[in-house]
Amino acid sequence: MRRMLAATAAIALLAATPALAEDGETLNAVQSAQVVDTLIRDLDGYFDPARAAAVKEALRARRAEFTRIGDRAKLAEALSAITLGVSNDQHLRVSVATTSAKVPALTDAEQALLDQRLAYGLMAARRLPANIGYLKLRYFEQSDAGADMVDAALGLLKDTDALVIDLRENTGGGGAADERLLGHLSKKPLVLETIRWTQADGGVEVQQRKVRQGPGAPLYADKPVFVLTAARTFSAAEAFAYSLQANGRAVLVGEKTRGGGNPANRPSPPLGFGLVVFVPNGQVVHPLTGKGWEGTGVVPDVATAPDAALTEAYRRALAVAKPLVSTPKSEKERADAIADPAGALTADQRL
Repeated sequence: MRRMLAATAAIALLAATPALAEDGETLNAVQSAQVVDTLIRDLDGYFDPARAAAVKEALRARRAEFTRIGDRAKLAEALSAITLGVSNDQHLRVSVATTSAKVPALTDAEQALLDQRLAYGLMAARRLPANIGYLKLRYFEQSDAGADMVDAALGLLKDTDALVIDLRENTGGGGAADERLLGHLSKKPLVLETIRWTQADGGVEVQQRKVRQGPGAPLYADKPVFVLTAARTFSAAEAFAYSLQANGRAVLVGEKTRGGGNPANRPSPPLGFGLVVFVPNGQVVHPLTGKGWEGTGVVPDVATAPDAALTEAYRRALAVAKPLVSTPKSEKERADAIADPAGALTADQRL
């Protein structure tokens, strides 16, 4: 789950070390070592102490090698090769969060502006030929603005005859947007995953996630829904697809997803110089299946290559859609789309 960075802690880390190299971006050996040592300490927050210990040991064994890496992106890549490779947890990754090593973290205001500029994850909301709805989301926004975006997007698509939700490029997030979208897709609230959160003191808190109902009745409660997935689909996007599949509410079309089922409910620890690490402290099990998707991914109902998934889902949507009204023009549009779904989608994209 996306969380705001702890900017003050990052600033403290940066201030405690020598100045950057002349280019203002390259880390020196002391600074790279500091990043490694901070990472090792932050692994105490991982939910599995045994795996955390194994990752720490591997990092210590190659610490001298890491201190010779001054480029932030290359350092993050090298460290992630260890954290991912040893833990087999696709979430336990080091990343570069800022465009400059001199900027330790985005401020809350900058993060809010970034989300606004990204339309809270919305990439497309449109009516495809023959009145099929299409909603594409890059990530699931965690704030209430994400829920408002979902209400607005579905408000435009609520009168379509079937809906395609495209998660092929969605790498997660989680919170208001996904919970609200799920709340719109059924009159009876869908059953979501259970999360076991490991606390800082070692205790465990169990959370049963629930959908967020909109201000009125669900906007897309009983019409066909198709979800597009790919190997890139990750984290909260996998949770979304998994819950719809487990509840029998949607048909999943595309590739098996990446397999990241261990979330976090606290900020990603700053490592200094704009580097952060995502440290999961949660484990997921879905009540309807007794399982999750960690390490296995979500297997689609209809396996297709990613670039063919939209055409396949569109073809299936046309087959099951039940128009409430028709005219000669709409019937011709529908007949043409059924005869050549790929051609209808290509023609729709022409300016």
